[in-house]
Parts: sequence; structure tokens; C-alpha cells
Amino acid sequence: MLDQIASQATVALLNHLLARETWAREKLTPFAGRRARVEAFPVAVLLGIADGGLFEVATGDPHVTISVDSAQLPAFFFDPNAILRNVRLSGDAEFAQALSQVLQNLRPEPEEDLARFVGDAAAVRIVAMLRAIATQVREGSARLASTTADYFATENPLLATREEAERFGRDVADLRDAAERLAKRLERLENR
Repeated sequence: MLDQIASQATVALLNHLLARETWAREKLTPFAGRRARVEAFPVAVLLGIADGGLFEVATGDPHVTISVDSAQLPAFFFDPNAILRNVRLSGDAEFAQALSQVLQNLRPEPEEDLARFVGDAAAVRIVAMLRAIATQVREGSARLASTTADYFATENPLLATREEAERFGRDVADLRDAAERLAKRLERLENR
């Protein structure tokens, strides 16, 4: 059920983006009838290429499987190409290359879509404000994570620092080597 809803939403979004990109539809037209499965845990989307180079919800076995790192999904909203940085492809290489080229070069233009409702100037300002907020949230989250890690590693040492963990690892390896040497010495003494 979730996969079906995700497939329908993905098809609607991609077709909306393809509507203004003639080159992308022309690139996909030779692959009409082929299917691609995009897996991003916990969702898998099955897309088909329809006549005219548009996407459609598909069924059946895929010609290409694209596995996306789920950790990249939140970054998609800030940088649409982030989702394509760490993917695994299997299947028809020519179809996968065409899909990759189209998906990497489709650019959402929220100002254009929003301008129909609020006007050009307001749309530009609203989108700029939302981008600024997203940047602040991203930077604030990074600072918070860094500060929290620093606090737990130095101020209230519940976590070990990297240097302490490396030192502990070296100490454990040294202790293991010393125990092995001692065992060998004991063995030699017992054999005498």
C-alpha cells in the first residue's frame, strides 16, 4: 500500500518536472515500456516509461533496480542531487544511464509553481525565505550535534573521545600480545 502511494506521488512529481523539459522526454521515449525499481528503505517505487517519455506507475519485473541510501532521503529536500550520490544500479546499463542523466538534470522550480498562486515577486521571496530557513536548520543541527558530542566527550565524559578510543584499542592489542607472550613462556617452562 505504501509502495503504491509512493509510486503514484513520485510519478506525479516527475511528470510535473518533465512537462517543461522536452529534452528529458525525448531522452526517455526510446525506453517506452521499460520499468525501473527505486528502492529506498522502507519504500520501493516501481516506475514505467510511457509513450511520450513520461513516467507511469508500473507492475512486473524491473529492467533496472536503483538502490538509494536511505540516509540521503532527508537531504533530497535541500539538494535534489544528494539522493543520487550513493546509489547502486543493476540491470540494463543503457536504460540506467538515461534515467540517471534525466533525474540528475531535472530541476524543480518552486518559484514558478508558486507564482501561479501568489505572483512572481511574492513567490521569489517566499522560496528565498524557505531556503534560508532550511539552511539555518541544517547549520543549526550540525552545530547542535557537534556541541552535544563535545559536551559528552569532554565536559561530562559519558562518551570516549576518538583519541581515548584509539589509545584503548592500542592498549588492548598490547595486552593481548603480552598475554600471548606469557602463554608461550609458560608453555616453554612446562616443556622443560
